[in-house]
Amino acid sequence: MIMNPFILFDQAHLLTLVFTYGLITLVIIGIKSQSDTNIAHAKIAVGVLLLTHAFMQIFNAFSYQMAWQEAIPLHMCDFSKIAIGLYLIGYGARFFHCAFFWGIIPASMALITPGLMYAYPHPEYINFYYGHGLILLGVGIGVFVLNERPYFKDFLFVVRLTLLLTLIVYILNLILGVDANFWYLKEKPTGDTIMNLFPDAPFHIFALIPAAIFAFFLTYLPFLIKDKSA
Repeated sequence: MIMNPFILFDQAHLLTLVFTYGLITLVIIGIKSQSDTNIAHAKIAVGVLLLTHAFMQIFNAFSYQMAWQEAIPLHMCDFSKIAIGLYLIGYGARFFHCAFFWGIIPASMALITPGLMYAYPHPEYINFYYGHGLILLGVGIGVFVLNERPYFKDFLFVVRLTLLLTLIVYILNLILGVDANFWYLKEKPTGDTIMNLFPDAPFHIFALIPAAIFAFFLTYLPFLIKDKSA
């Protein structure tokens, strides 16, 4: 089967975005309308889906003929997927805080400007939108169904943790070889992304880190405004 190349913001891409965000919204509304027992079952079910998908990356990387390094769930969206999955199956709110900041803007940017070669119905395209959509669904359940939220101290905690993990992931990239580019610390991603505005690698990292912290702050900003106006 001949697959169509991915074209940013063409009809298929825009319809996929509308479908993904629309389905996430409908599922959250549906879960919120259920009884406490059904909500408990639903959040565990979504948590299991998230954790299963995170570790299916091991098999998907080889199925899609990616570099073997891509079988390791070390991308930031992998971290957020695992964190929100653990939160939903019953682990502490700290996992929610990590997923909240690591997931909302990074997953949304991935959906809006994905680094994909082929469009729908290529399996990698479907899996990509399913996986990143699950992250937003999981965080959305935490916020809108379970009434979870971060505070400024949680923002600071995730920033400190992210800076520590940045160093660790950078070292892992060097150890794992030329095809390892987790968190895009070695090279900028291919395709049309906001990182095209950054300096060329390796100097892009000096723009990437402040941009990530700023993105985290933007994610927290609605809660900050709400607290200030209360």
